[in-house]
Amino acid sequence: MKRSWIELAGAGLVTWVLHLEGLAEHLPLRPDDPFRTSVVILPLVVAALRAIERLARPGELGRPDRVHGRFAVGHLEAAALGLLLVLTLGRRSLGLAATDWFLAAGYLLLLGHRVARLLVKLRRSLGSSLENRLPERPGWAFFLLPLVFYLAIQPWMSAHRQVDGDEPYYLLVTHSLVHDFDARLANNYAGEHWRHFMDRPIEPQPGDPRGSDGEIYSRHNQLLPLVLAPAYFLAGRWGALATMAALTAALAWMVLRLAHHYAPERPGAALFAYAIFAFSPPLLVYSYQVWVEVPAALLVTAALDRLLVLRQKPRWRLFDTLALVLPLALLPLLKMRLGLLAIPFVFLAWRRARPGRTVMVILGGGFAAALGGLFLHNYLRYGNLLKIHSWSELGLLNNSWEDYARGAVGLFYDVAFGLFPSSPIWLLVLPAAWLLLRRRDRLLGDLVIIALPYLVVVAPRSEWYGGWSPPFRYTLVFLPLLALMLVSLPQRRHRPGLRALVAGLGMVTVILAVIWIVVPGWTYNFADGRTHLLDRAGARLAADVAQLFPSTVRPRPATWIWPWASLVVIPIALWPAARGRGRSAPWWGVTAVLVLTAAVPLAARSLPTRRIELEDGFVAKQSGQPFPEPWVTVRTHYRSGWMVPPGGGLVAPVVPGGKTVTLRIFASAAESGKLRIAAGEKHLATWQVAGPSWQELELGPLEWPAGAPLVIRGEGSDAADPTRLVTVDRADFTWR
Repeated sequence: MKRSWIELAGAGLVTWVLHLEGLAEHLPLRPDDPFRTSVVILPLVVAALRAIERLARPGELGRPDRVHGRFAVGHLEAAALGLLLVLTLGRRSLGLAATDWFLAAGYLLLLGHRVARLLVKLRRSLGSSLENRLPERPGWAFFLLPLVFYLAIQPWMSAHRQVDGDEPYYLLVTHSLVHDFDARLANNYAGEHWRHFMDRPIEPQPGDPRGSDGEIYSRHNQLLPLVLAPAYFLAGRWGALATMAALTAALAWMVLRLAHHYAPERPGAALFAYAIFAFSPPLLVYSYQVWVEVPAALLVTAALDRLLVLRQKPRWRLFDTLALVLPLALLPLLKMRLGLLAIPFVFLAWRRARPGRTVMVILGGGFAAALGGLFLHNYLRYGNLLKIHSWSELGLLNNSWEDYARGAVGLFYDVAFGLFPSSPIWLLVLPAAWLLLRRRDRLLGDLVIIALPYLVVVAPRSEWYGGWSPPFRYTLVFLPLLALMLVSLPQRRHRPGLRALVAGLGMVTVILAVIWIVVPGWTYNFADGRTHLLDRAGARLAADVAQLFPSTVRPRPATWIWPWASLVVIPIALWPAARGRGRSAPWWGVTAVLVLTAAVPLAARSLPTRRIELEDGFVAKQSGQPFPEPWVTVRTHYRSGWMVPPGGGLVAPVVPGGKTVTLRIFASAAESGKLRIAAGEKHLATWQVAGPSWQELELGPLEWPAGAPLVIRGEGSDAADPTRLVTVDRADFTWR
């Protein structure tokens, strides 16, 4: 390790020298170059990866991989890194400025390849050949490896996406705590202190608590800003983001620690689950962002770890009890709704561990004291026990079964905010859940008990539809337990279907992970049933690609087809094969992915048009704007559409599904506006739309010209007159 410390010190010195402002003018990369920070920290990243490799004992590293018996894979990685670095430094002089995205993807794939090799080499540190059991405390390498990965991708992602959603307000509270020693934000808004971590101005959020003397407080609690404050004091925004990366890496480490309790005899499967959890979306996307969900998941795993340890003890000590109470007490202090996660732990302690009446009083009393103290603080400071919320928001009986079904499906399948579309490799939890159910495994029981109270409140609410966050935010706290479910999967070499499934889903996940990191803004979808990625795919193909994917914000047949199909088809991958068969199974998975990828545009172009949402990306717009505006909150309460001004127009491709069609168009107007409806060059109708209420125009039955698009144009010449704007919601086609 002495050599590693020397290399790290040297790399740190090089990084510090390259970071000096006076040196910037002598480097090929300008200070505003998106690759500058990444290149500056590159020596430190390389040295850190070499140090992590040496953390394992030499006998556990195995033999170095070689290509054609001569050149080590590491040499090829070094050559590829050198080529990428040369292209990065000289791309402007070579006229390659448009290749930034491809270079970023190259760096990412090279980093991912290196991390994959290290994971394979570190496998034996989780269980030797003599004792093939997971250690109680995994090695430091399993914390440092994801930390280095997160810090390496952080500069690029931060340069291409400013903090958004709740992030600026957590950072503003942190700034106030560090520099003003309080959480009052009026002076911070007036002094534009948001400039310390972003370029876009921010204002108080609607409903933020106000004091009698004009004080402005944030609706968000101060626990996370208190955690970020020390690093923010030292390094500003970068310090706060580095703290979030460290918390995320600690959460990844905790998955291996929990695997020791649930499946200690399966180190290989535990490493597989750890790799998916730590290095794939959605956790990968949250690693550089300031949200409470990662700290909350860390508290949940810490509490579960303590509970699993205490299950083995016949008698609890006071220290043991306090170690369990602390993370549970911190959950509501992190965010009010997270207090629901603490209640099941009290039940599990009473039901599974039987700690005794005194311990239960301490456990329940500690959590009640923390919650009561939070209520008292909110009442004295803000005049409301729940700060900005009301008890009526917990009215569970106000929600229908449809709300619960849509929420439960959407959390996993919604194309904009669900777990599976953002990272398909997590579909492996379906066969894993089936196996755990057959075995009556205690992990599945613990997961249901811990998650149920929280999901009952969260699932039917429209809040989880985005919240200006990446996918799976509101249920990210359960992702570690979903990762532990993957440990139950059988050995892949005996299940060719499972091997094919892992290969196919893994390939898609790698592609999506590269996209989410290289273009980080695409993970922030609006709550209108669309996604940035599908919008661009539809515009490129001139076809309604989105209709093939599930959305619970905008329900369609695919919303229910995908869940049922996956629940039926994916568990088939568990079937064992006859001996000697299935050796080429991974290629079947890759082939299936390629075939499905080619089938998507064909299906989108051939399926009959049933409904066109005029604001979608595949609809060509001449002018106008979306309704409501993208930044309007609670977008699910609006009927989305496109505002057509006089002289503006919409052109949407139509695939006929019969000889005749009945066309229904829904629109409204600020006051009064006129639309011209046509099928290509064939005029169909002129429609006078009057008033803000939604109106329907029905045309037909009529014959639709082959290959003709639907054309909607605004009549008139005064495009600047807002009273003439017509908002077109959708067009429905009924074929016969």
